[in-house]
Amino acid sequence: MSGQKRHIGITDTTLRDGHQSLLATRMKTKDMLPIAEKMDEMGFHSLEVWGGATFDSCMRFLNEDPWERLKTLRKAFQKTKLQMLLRGQNLVGYKHYADDVVEAFVAKAAEHGIDIFRIFDALNDVRNMQKAMEEVRKNGKHVQATICYTLGPIYDLEYYLKMGRELKDIGADSICIKDMAGILSPYAAYDLVLALKKELSLPIQMHTHYTSGMGSMMYLKAIEAGADVVDTANSALALGTSQPATETMIAVLNEGAYETGIDLEQASLLAEYFKEVRKDYEEFDVYKAGVDVNVLRYQVPGGMLSNFISQLSQANALDKFEAVLQEVPRVRADMGFPPLVTPSSQIVGSQAVLNILTGERYKMVTNEVKNYMKGLYGKAPGEVNEEIRKKIIGDERPITVRPADLLEPQIESAKQEIGELAKNMEELLLYILFPQVAKPFLEGTSTAEESQPKSVAKKEEQQVEPKPMAVAPINTNLSSGVGSAASFAANRKNTRTGGISFNFNGKIEKLKISVDGNGYKVDTGKFDDEKEEQEEQNNEIPSHDAKEEKEAPKVANISADSTVTAPMPGKIFKVILSKGSKVRQGDIVMILEAMKMENEILAPMDGTVGEISVAEGDAVNPGDILFKIK
Repeated sequence: MSGQKRHIGITDTTLRDGHQSLLATRMKTKDMLPIAEKMDEMGFHSLEVWGGATFDSCMRFLNEDPWERLKTLRKAFQKTKLQMLLRGQNLVGYKHYADDVVEAFVAKAAEHGIDIFRIFDALNDVRNMQKAMEEVRKNGKHVQATICYTLGPIYDLEYYLKMGRELKDIGADSICIKDMAGILSPYAAYDLVLALKKELSLPIQMHTHYTSGMGSMMYLKAIEAGADVVDTANSALALGTSQPATETMIAVLNEGAYETGIDLEQASLLAEYFKEVRKDYEEFDVYKAGVDVNVLRYQVPGGMLSNFISQLSQANALDKFEAVLQEVPRVRADMGFPPLVTPSSQIVGSQAVLNILTGERYKMVTNEVKNYMKGLYGKAPGEVNEEIRKKIIGDERPITVRPADLLEPQIESAKQEIGELAKNMEELLLYILFPQVAKPFLEGTSTAEESQPKSVAKKEEQQVEPKPMAVAPINTNLSSGVGSAASFAANRKNTRTGGISFNFNGKIEKLKISVDGNGYKVDTGKFDDEKEEQEEQNNEIPSHDAKEEKEAPKVANISADSTVTAPMPGKIFKVILSKGSKVRQGDIVMILEAMKMENEILAPMDGTVGEISVAEGDAVNPGDILFKIK
């Protein structure tokens, strides 16, 4: 009898995680509005429409105000609850913000239409979630506290039950199990949900990504164990690194012992619209792998996989894709097995890329890795490799308090910095969260990213797909040290040489990196910059291929005239010194934001800063001139 069926809620993620996972978060608000009325009539438990990377991407790529998007969508959706993803003390950014910023952000998000706040912390450190949870309750909205699910030697059923109890004690209205990598198996989900329901007596919502191919099966077993709501995306933007398909789950559940309250025929009509929308974003639609077994081998979320493809392609090092994947679990073990979710996924992933590109582990580290090892992101879930920690931060002792306790209030100081450019709290928050992006946006000087013709997009898509390669056996002992990098598949005719200088525990280190048909050769120590530059010119042989061949990357090349160039693609985050400044070898001249991480660009020698060729906010590619030292 239909009256005996248990209701299962469906949260549709198409307008947030669906396009974030498959279309690089590029869907414009104008493409959401024509279908809003139909979606509002469906009977969804909620619609995830905001938060995560959408806040940043609105400004950075689309020249849209994320607050205006939220207000516009709230007007369009009159019947359905709206939901957002909030990164705890990180809010929608990649670092911790002071408590006054958390208070203001949550209040504004609630005011403009968010009903359900899904709050998580990348380290599962409950201390980093508590303030946001308190503010959501204070604003009368639903607190959905999140457990990030992952695998590793420290993650057993008791670990998750303990975290669930803590979240209930500090005010969770419901619990979300966030399986960001798609590695929660159906039977493990059944056991976990059954235990949490018995222990907590709270509603439980399931979130996964379809990368491993287990998503729909996992949902069904979780529902059998008592899960109340599942996240899905419209079939036109589902599967792969996105969520299971909405229509599939509706069809299965409506025929079984459950009901969703959603009509399959009506749900299917939405797909016709989103199929057409997806065509307009073909240049960003690069993830074509379907089910990817690498997520099971390396426990890497699908978003990281597509980021690696993009990052390595820009650095002309796509042949290192497999080597980077093998390095990720080793870096993760060194850092105490954090769940791989924003921002810890970026921290671990970017370090894995640097370890492989430089040829030596932790020879170069990002500021975020240093801060992680200092405890500034929170308490690592497991034991950190203390030898690696010492290598990165020396004898400095990591903090043990809640990181935000060390932060001074930020709102008043930000008001002084930005002045009249921020006309209200919403604009001030834009600046606090993403200063380098928000300032040109508020000035009206930023422009929307230009879409390319589909034929061009298709060509680029073919360039960034990783070629099949021999897969080296992975060491399943994740705490073991690094082995030799995988052999390189580059088939280049040129040999190129460059160098990189960086500060390592107060000592200036130099690497010489040569790129040829056999891959990357890395030498340490001093080398003759002028000689290397001449050798590079001598070795430059025109390609015999009719197709234009990309030039190999110059990794922070320092030429004979002391010209320092970009080590990787990114954006100039901050220029610290000006022309004419006296510098000593190792002084920080500027900071380059790459892979959402901050990388210090240092003076390679004592002298005076000469011509500076870039300004804050400028985008740079490998080999672009940054500054000169006299």
